[in-house]
Parts: sequence; structure tokens; C-alpha cells
Amino acid sequence: MNDLLSVFDSDGTESTENRPLLMTAHQRAEIRSLFAKLGLETADLQFDFAAELTGVRIASVGELEATTAQRLIEGLHRRIHNMGRTTTGNSWDDREEDTWIDRL
Repeated sequence: MNDLLSVFDSDGTESTENRPLLMTAHQRAEIRSLFAKLGLETADLQFDFAAELTGVRIASVGELEATTAQRLIEGLHRRIHNMGRTTTGNSWDDREEDTWIDRL
């Protein structure tokens, strides 16, 4: 009988330690704001965009982990920063900062 009750001695931390941290309310609000700035209004577009930027496809917002949400936020900021910029497809010509060669 003593062995059977030992199962209940655990404080339950081992089951919560393995669970990923989900995104915070602050991250969710920021993502919503960034999507609005990019004009991505439908859930389908937002999920596709999130998968493109993070490499993680989710079926619902509640599945988004905090680390993935942070990558999404950073990617959305980059997209907003680059909005309206024309690119040539040549990373050398499209660079934003001068190199030491340019400064000579």
C-alpha cells in the first residue's frame, strides 16, 4: 500500500517543466498591431505569413509559443521596415550601410 501512495508524493513540476511557454498577452497585442500595419486582416493570411517568417505552422493562435512569437515579431518589424523599398535582388546593391570600400 505504501508503494501505491508514493505516486502522489510528486509536486507535479515534472509535467509543467516540459511544456513550452506560450506567447504572452503583450506579444499577442504587438503581433495584432503589426499585422494591421501590414494590412493582413484575415486569419488565413496571418497564419500563412507567420509560417513563412518562423517556419512553424500553427492551427490556432493558442498554439503559438513565446519564442516563436518573438521570431514572428522580429520578422514583422523587418517587413514593416522594408515596406516601400525596392530591391534589385542583388544583396550587395541592396545593402543599407556603407562598407569600408564605400568609405574610401
